[in-house]
Amino acid sequence: MSYKSFQQCLLMTYSVALATFSFAYNSYLINGPLDHIRIWIDIDSSFKEGAMMTSFNFGGLVGCVIGILIVKTTSRRLMLYLIDLLLIIGTAGLNIQNYNTFIFFRVIAGIGSGLTTLVTPMFLKEIIPTQIYGVLGGQNLVLLSLGTIVQSFMALGFRDVKGQTSVDMGYWRFYLLPPIIICITRSLLLKFYFPFESPIFSIQQGNVQAAEAFLEHLYQDEDVSKLKQDIENLVNKRNVEKTLPSARVFLGIMINIFYSNSGITPIISYSTKIFQQVTTITVAQILTIGMSIIKFIFYSTGAQLTQKFGRRVPLIIGTGILSAVLISTGISSAINDNSDYDNTTLKSVVVVYIVIAIYLYFGVFFNTFGAIIPLYTPEILSGIYLTVALIFQWSFNITITFLFPVIRDSFGMCYTFYYFGIMMAVATVYFAIFIKETKNLNDKEIDALWQNKTSKVKDENENLIQ
Repeated sequence: MSYKSFQQCLLMTYSVALATFSFAYNSYLINGPLDHIRIWIDIDSSFKEGAMMTSFNFGGLVGCVIGILIVKTTSRRLMLYLIDLLLIIGTAGLNIQNYNTFIFFRVIAGIGSGLTTLVTPMFLKEIIPTQIYGVLGGQNLVLLSLGTIVQSFMALGFRDVKGQTSVDMGYWRFYLLPPIIICITRSLLLKFYFPFESPIFSIQQGNVQAAEAFLEHLYQDEDVSKLKQDIENLVNKRNVEKTLPSARVFLGIMINIFYSNSGITPIISYSTKIFQQVTTITVAQILTIGMSIIKFIFYSTGAQLTQKFGRRVPLIIGTGILSAVLISTGISSAINDNSDYDNTTLKSVVVVYIVIAIYLYFGVFFNTFGAIIPLYTPEILSGIYLTVALIFQWSFNITITFLFPVIRDSFGMCYTFYYFGIMMAVATVYFAIFIKETKNLNDKEIDALWQNKTSKVKDENENLIQ
């Protein structure tokens, strides 16, 4: 089916996905000014720090649970407006100097972000033409990386406060503005530029005219009738077949669990502190900006990679490389923390390698694993199944983000890298066995990937009975 204009589709994508920038900015908001926040709201233990860092992920989990309750009956557009409101309130509320209040508003922003991870990819999957979904669906990831770049640059405004007992947080107010401005902009775009609902949701609600209005806006006139019929058939099929094959659902859950256990959330959240292990805070901040730029570049190339080579092969190769990089970084971190190697050539080499390895980790992750999973999950799961998979992801994010500073302070940074490296090795084997290629397949064709297997099992069982 031919769409009218790629540029039109691109603008539509950004109108829907723009708040992903705010989600990313909020996700790593604490990374740069962590030392300032510790002093400002009196964080005096790893437990309190872990609770603060975890509060955002807890909100994400709550957002996914709310999504389960409202996703089938609530307009996609209304949910996007709700997300913008939650992110604005959750960000603005961080101006209050109180530990408990700070956590409360981090939870509010987390709820908006949890809904974002559910609604945005679902909406994009329902509106982007199949033949360009790999490229345009990847723009959601580009916005994700752009949010971290801007956050990293903005964090340069925070100076070293080591040894201080009080801080001036005047810059903090300015630091919180970008995600608020972006959410307001997205709401205005939805109101005045892209006033359309998902055609699948419209037909589910019996509003055929709204579905036709969207299809006429995006596609050539001669294709509208066929597309509407295909969507109606898909909706009718989903209404009859309310369950997906268990193997398909389990796969969707597992890839999101592996995503959380890749280490990406705590490594980004604590990237400045990780770099501070081997250099000064100013250099660490600059290295964090460079890392964010790499993330942006490789998210962009990752979208192109998935469009050209598909999902399965890059995913398997990527997780294999990630495993090797993480385990080697753990070994290097152990050497760096060992005072026996102070003032040695090996220590100098290890310091350089840790920086290179973190950069390599980000490049590989966002060119493969990080670029593919947010596209692949909504391709194989929808509705409540997608929500359940994301709940597992947020749940593991909560646990890992909370334990990261505790393990770091109690045992050493190297053990966190060992764990993530082992998990990526397990993921590599799992993906090689169970991942199915979905490149350029529509919903009907993706359904057939699992239906064929189910039919084959049924036929074999019938033959055994006979």
